[in-house]
Amino acid sequence: MEKFNYSAYFGPIRSLADALREGPSRFWEPGQEELSKPHDYVLYLGCNVLRTPHLAQSMVAILQAMGVDFLTLGGSAHCCGVVHQRVGDGDIGLRVGQTTLNRFARVRPKAVLTYCPTCNTVFDDKLASGDLASDVPYRHVTQFIAENLDKLVFTTSVPRRIGLHMHVGTARARQDSDHVMSILRRIPDLDVVELPAAEEWSYACSAAIVSGPGGKGLHQRVGEMFRAAGELGCDGIATVYHSCYRDLIPAERAFGLPLMNYAEIVVQALGADPFPARYKELAQSADPDAAYEALAPRALDRGVDPDGLRNTVDLHFRPGAAPLDLSRYMEEATDDRS
Repeated sequence: MEKFNYSAYFGPIRSLADALREGPSRFWEPGQEELSKPHDYVLYLGCNVLRTPHLAQSMVAILQAMGVDFLTLGGSAHCCGVVHQRVGDGDIGLRVGQTTLNRFARVRPKAVLTYCPTCNTVFDDKLASGDLASDVPYRHVTQFIAENLDKLVFTTSVPRRIGLHMHVGTARARQDSDHVMSILRRIPDLDVVELPAAEEWSYACSAAIVSGPGGKGLHQRVGEMFRAAGELGCDGIATVYHSCYRDLIPAERAFGLPLMNYAEIVVQALGADPFPARYKELAQSADPDAAYEALAPRALDRGVDPDGLRNTVDLHFRPGAAPLDLSRYMEEATDDRS
């Protein structure tokens, strides 16, 4: 009988986030004192965005620029439970998700601002079915920003023509994409065009999710999108979600169009210094040894175990890396009674 090794899955995310994040502390893990204080909002990041912490820090910077009182929560300690559900540990996943919802309630927020599309989907489904319970309202952070654009002052023009990689396979994904479009269209000199999308793209990029008639898979659809962006005169492609950004990185080099997340563009338009996109640089280099040498000084100084760092750079930055393939974390269960 096989069981899922959660430490092997979540541990490298934490090590990578510590190696890549800007700033001295884990901004997604507030102390107990902060958790006990009321805040107007909770920015809920989920887990996997911490593989690309510069995107999470971009979102934090945007909310700070809006003058919002919020608390940031993310990482495996605040998981929605989706990984557990996907590997057959449904009951554990529900307990994990409920613990996270209860933690939101401690902060007594007006609303939770969700970031991850999968966390959104889990909460939508499990709250509707009654498997989870919470009185705290939540909405995607794109909606919150779009509804409060008067709080953002764009001081820097962005003279580019950007194609927006959208998802329309669910109503929520369509709404998130529309909100991002409305945000980007407020930025001076930025021309934004919708890239072709279809329901088969579902709610986010994933080889397991994206399918279509005639066996069209993720790679073919990505190629079609990048070629369409070039034909439309785009000089870059922006994603709504962090997961799409991560999965589309290989296509940037293949098609010669820069890839970014919309939050990076917003930070630029606010006149702030962008957070370094080091994950993308290292993923494109596909050289774990070079990645280790580049990250070791900062990571080891922050207490990351050398073997843990070696493991995470191999997992994420070797050629053909697939760190979200859950099957790699399955192992034979041992009988603890022996």
